[in-house]
Amino acid sequence: MGLNLTRLLQIYVGKRMYAIEAVDLGRRFGDFWAVKRVSLSIRERSIAVLAGPNGAGKTTTIRILATLLRPSKGFARVAGFDVVRDFKEVRKRIAYLPQDYGSPGDITPYEFIAYSLMMRGLSYFDSRREARRWIELLDLENVSRRPLRVLSGGERRRTLAAAALASNADVVFLDEPTTGLDIEARYTVLKAVKDSTKVLGSTILLTTHMLEEAQLVADYVIFINSGEVIASGKPRELLSTLPYRFRVILEGVDRGCLDSTYIDLGERVITWARDDGNVRQLVEVCKPSSFTIKEVTLEDVYLYMVGGRR
Repeated sequence: MGLNLTRLLQIYVGKRMYAIEAVDLGRRFGDFWAVKRVSLSIRERSIAVLAGPNGAGKTTTIRILATLLRPSKGFARVAGFDVVRDFKEVRKRIAYLPQDYGSPGDITPYEFIAYSLMMRGLSYFDSRREARRWIELLDLENVSRRPLRVLSGGERRRTLAAAALASNADVVFLDEPTTGLDIEARYTVLKAVKDSTKVLGSTILLTTHMLEEAQLVADYVIFINSGEVIASGKPRELLSTLPYRFRVILEGVDRGCLDSTYIDLGERVITWARDDGNVRQLVEVCKPSSFTIKEVTLEDVYLYMVGGRR
């Protein structure tokens, strides 16, 4: 499919409303298309989540937008600049936390954040002040003066996230920022992400395969699978597309009692119900040994759209 020329024209001649824009973006490695067709528009001062399973194309998309990979097709603009033609200008205006970034071993979290900010042009004193603030925001006070090499993986990951968020960049890319974190640390990072947008005005695009995170922090969610965007919108808009209200987990049932919309987990089956009456009907017809009912979330939207259903 060629470029959407109407959308491309809007990007070039319209008033800038979006911090990140892409049209028909793709990247090929040999004969394999890691990203086939990605189009998105992310407003300034917002948090967008690129969500999907491992291998969906999330990291490749982020690396294209961060100017680390040249697209094989399509167009993208970040902070008002073309990621290919104006890559130097883009790099001045972004911060990027890769998924697999290794941190220097002998430097402390405080030093790492302060030095990162000085490299971006902040003064010595401003960098130290901001480093102290972000150490507190990411709950790193107890380890701020210890070498990174002796810290846990989660503490190192929070240090890297702090350095990226403290940058005050126009656009911040966070690739799986909560990987390896325990539950409490995950919420600490997610709160810092929210604060960064609210206080500093940064636009943040983060990737995750944990959709509960997307529902907690995102202004906008882009579902990606097999290198293609399959759905996008505000969380409540995506939830409204689902023709169900409840997720029902049934145990010990014959699949013949179900319609075509279910996910087989062996001893258990995930299915969905439109309302309370539909739940009662499922239980009466299937006679499960046990069952659980929850309200639908973005995970259900994704499962329904991706085709994990049977």
